[in-house]
Amino acid sequence: MQFQRKTMWAGAVSAIALLAAGSVAQAQDLNAQEKALIAGAKAEGAVTIINPLFSDRTSQRMGAAFKKRYGLGDDFKFASLRKGTGATVAQVRQEILAGKFTVDMILVSAPGFFDQAAKRGAFAELDSGYWSDFSKTMATAGQYSSYPHVVTPLAYTFQPVWNATCPGMENFNVTSYKDAVKAGLDGKTISSDITKSFTYTNTVVALGEAGAVNFNEFWPELKKTDPIVEFRTEPKMQMIISCQRPFDMWNLSGRVYQNVLKSPALAGKLKIGSYSEGQVLLGNQMAVLKGAPNPNAGKLLAEFLLSKEGSDIFVEGEAIYSLRDGYTPPASMAPYLLDLSKVKLVGMKDWVAAQGDFKKVRGLWQENFR
Repeated sequence: MQFQRKTMWAGAVSAIALLAAGSVAQAQDLNAQEKALIAGAKAEGAVTIINPLFSDRTSQRMGAAFKKRYGLGDDFKFASLRKGTGATVAQVRQEILAGKFTVDMILVSAPGFFDQAAKRGAFAELDSGYWSDFSKTMATAGQYSSYPHVVTPLAYTFQPVWNATCPGMENFNVTSYKDAVKAGLDGKTISSDITKSFTYTNTVVALGEAGAVNFNEFWPELKKTDPIVEFRTEPKMQMIISCQRPFDMWNLSGRVYQNVLKSPALAGKLKIGSYSEGQVLLGNQMAVLKGAPNPNAGKLLAEFLLSKEGSDIFVEGEAIYSLRDGYTPPASMAPYLLDLSKVKLVGMKDWVAAQGDFKKVRGLWQENFR
């Protein structure tokens, strides 16, 4: 009996030692900034990110992984507030002006907003251990950032998506903007409401600046197809699936992926194309608000989203692009991600100055669809 007790005690000690060793190993995988922020984040007990992108599934997986990576505990509250790009910026702008904050950090593609807010001193300073891992890709992709206040962890691009099983769509294909307005599309199209979206508007500005698409001619041609006007990618995807509007010129491959996950029968029916004129890569900027209720947790979440683990979660969840240097996405994402080395990418000379063109390009769209 005494020998059995000693054996049990030795086993318990070994188990504790193994757990401790695992904790040390995990801690060694964290950078100095992460380690410095954990205690403060635990004390705050919550974090809220406002963004236009992360689906409920991605947010749930992200919250669980974030809490596990840093040992924050089950009681820690992770919240992802999702709105359109324009509404996301509008809410944070109002909170900055009022000096009263309900969110800790913002992630959205809006270089002009981030530049102005950073100049006003609206963002906390980040001391990131991961941002240096983005330098080469950021330069190659020509994206906006303003470290230490604004970083850019990810990007996406709008692509043509259609349902090949809908009437008249069996042999449909898109490789050019000319295909998006060709004969036979009457009553089958959607016009994305660019007045409510920074990313749609930046796409128009970039394509126009590059001389890739003449929207003075394109919008009237699209109008001839009698499109429905909508701006959120999820409702547009449901229109595609139901055949109410089987073709959307600007949606996200990630929305296709998410719907195939929910309904595997859609695999092969929902098609994704690209444009030979060029794809506009839309970097999403991220910042922690100065005066936010949970600044340590906000900065820790920023580090998480810049890490390889965080990147894997949003890439797998949304089929979007991490801007980490040399990043390899999960193999399961191959059917939904473009090989950016084989696609013509369209950027802009000045992402911040582009906001000055918003009124003009939105006005032209409104002349046709309002």
